[in-house]
Amino acid sequence: MVARRAGARGRLSAMQFLSPFDPGIRAATLLLLLLLSSLLLTGLSAAAGECRSEHCSREYERSRERLQLVERPEPNTCRLLGAFSDCMRKTKRACRGHLYFHTNMGIVERTFRKYDCRRILAEAAAAPPVTRAPPPPPPPTVPAPLDDSVCSYRAAAAAEPVVCSLFGDPHVRTFGGEFQTCRLLGAWPLLDNAYLAAQVTNSRVGSDECATAPTKLTVIVKHNEPCTGQLTYEARANESLPRAFVDGAVSSGARSQHSAAVTTLVPGLHVAITVRHINATLEIRRVAGHLSFSARLPRELAEQPEARRGLQLCSRGCLQRERVDYRRVLSSVGRVDAVHAGRPVVLTAELVTDMCRQNRVIGPYLDACVFDALSTGKTAFMEAAREAQRDLERLLPQALRQLPNRTRLGSPVGGAPGRPAAAAPLLAAAAALWVLLRR
Repeated sequence: MVARRAGARGRLSAMQFLSPFDPGIRAATLLLLLLLSSLLLTGLSAAAGECRSEHCSREYERSRERLQLVERPEPNTCRLLGAFSDCMRKTKRACRGHLYFHTNMGIVERTFRKYDCRRILAEAAAAPPVTRAPPPPPPPTVPAPLDDSVCSYRAAAAAEPVVCSLFGDPHVRTFGGEFQTCRLLGAWPLLDNAYLAAQVTNSRVGSDECATAPTKLTVIVKHNEPCTGQLTYEARANESLPRAFVDGAVSSGARSQHSAAVTTLVPGLHVAITVRHINATLEIRRVAGHLSFSARLPRELAEQPEARRGLQLCSRGCLQRERVDYRRVLSSVGRVDAVHAGRPVVLTAELVTDMCRQNRVIGPYLDACVFDALSTGKTAFMEAAREAQRDLERLLPQALRQLPNRTRLGSPVGGAPGRPAAAAPLLAAAAALWVLLRR
């Protein structure tokens, strides 16, 4: 009896020791629950926050090649387009503001409507199933290259080229030849047509809260059968420029005679993207820790109706509220502390003008060079204007010859960027002559 009582007391003591109401047990249980919840939420947020639009595109291309589909209005094509659209919609929340996602989504929706896929799929569902023998395996041969003329721009001989560029703090030269200095923060479209899309992201730079510069560039070569599948190129200011598109390819392939291709001109610092079937060349540079962009397109592709221009910087320029009268800014700048060649210096407009003149920049590129150095306090930033002028000289030599050969800053206020400073005195003289003739 005594032994049973002792055993009972021992079991009771153990039960009390393992009681869930014990403070130590409760604390350990709570800590374990918090750890499990944290791991679960981390996994969910990682899964929810990843934009998977490129995964959807790859699955679409793999399925199209596996089924040997040629895009045309028929059930299999429509089913594949529907699956592509469903995949994109599932990742829509994580892809908000993603240029690659929105471009792909627009293309698949337009193609679905163009082929009238709702009707085709409804009729296919109502029709009795047809038993077909599986298709024979494809022959183990490489497709013959396309004729060189298939992916060559047909109007190349007569097409007039135009150039757009973005560089520095930032300055925009539109396809129409207008120079603007802008305050652009965040992502802005540069161009967007049936063949190409490009977007720039600007971030703050220097001590001036208003100073911004390009830190990311995205270029999309759109799908154009048979010359190229969709290709994306991304550049970041804090990394060397990639040698290839994001999927690792350097061109659209030998079959199309490499119609779309990335060429490295200076490793890590300068690349060119050529799109032969539209006779387009895009150049991206990494200068002084920031990016610059130049694009040469045939005028007929660059010029778009007013309704389709949107906010494209190359077509419309920056919004009026984002524009900066850089001449007025330069006329009010005093002295700026900076570092040049590893030594502290005090910059003035006169000193910086002399330094920019040594870089052989003229007209609006001289103004941009001076503005960038004074607004950011970085003398290395002067290189952006020099390289942008070189790009214009190479891509469109006649446009450089039309610039005013001016090696001093433009008039403080009132003149249009890129026009000769002598225009204002000529207008004043003409007005005086008109008054005399009226007397």
